[in-house]
Amino acid sequence: MTAADVLAGLPDGASAQVAGEVFGTPQYGGAPLRAVAARRGGARLRCASVLKPLIVWVAGSGRTDDGEQAIRFSDNAATNRIWHAGPPPRLLDRLAGATGVRWRTAGADPDWFGGVEVSATELVTAYGALARDPGAARVVNWMRAVAPEQAFGIPDAVADTLGVPAASVAVKAGWIGHADETVLRTHAVAVAERGGETVVVAALTALPYVADRDRYQQDLRAGRPVIDVHEALAGPLLRDLLAATCRDLARLGAR
Repeated sequence: MTAADVLAGLPDGASAQVAGEVFGTPQYGGAPLRAVAARRGGARLRCASVLKPLIVWVAGSGRTDDGEQAIRFSDNAATNRIWHAGPPPRLLDRLAGATGVRWRTAGADPDWFGGVEVSATELVTAYGALARDPGAARVVNWMRAVAPEQAFGIPDAVADTLGVPAASVAVKAGWIGHADETVLRTHAVAVAERGGETVVVAALTALPYVADRDRYQQDLRAGRPVIDVHEALAGPLLRDLLAATCRDLARLGAR
């Protein structure tokens, strides 16, 4: 099954997209690049927490407690301290310089990192640059140590497809159902090294609620965990999309 096949099963009102690329290692060597992408629905989606490792990286916070908390435990307070100290426009300028990807804050709320809209292909490009920067090694290691309940089973799904140890797969996910939306957004990126290459895959989803929307919003406002709702709704889709994209990349390499 290809990534396009997985997307064909999306329910009405849903958006999802996925991308993957194989980068040579080191940065200017290795095998030729291979890239795939598939999308259904919106071209760009709010990012949730999937930008946190990139923010930590360009802010130079890869040696701070806040940096570790932001990545390993998706701590919003720690991320906001780094984001606002940037300040945000400067951090986004640094990201553009380091990755070639230019993002902007949301016009309605320019101080909210979660309002940045991204595409899966942009995430893959940005994380490809991060993964190949020796100075980002600690950031990538923190991604490998993300709390299991926040990894959505993605390390195992990617590892099984690529034939690498699950512990070697770096991952960061994001999840949110904002009050002004009728969808739940759940996103993830994974980075793995295999045979002298760096494989980066990313998936973004925006799926209509199947649970009680009012209850979800109450839990969110009260600070109660909602990740189980995202796992039930989007976890299988994320795992299937990322695994299928790894297979799509492997098929390109076999030609």
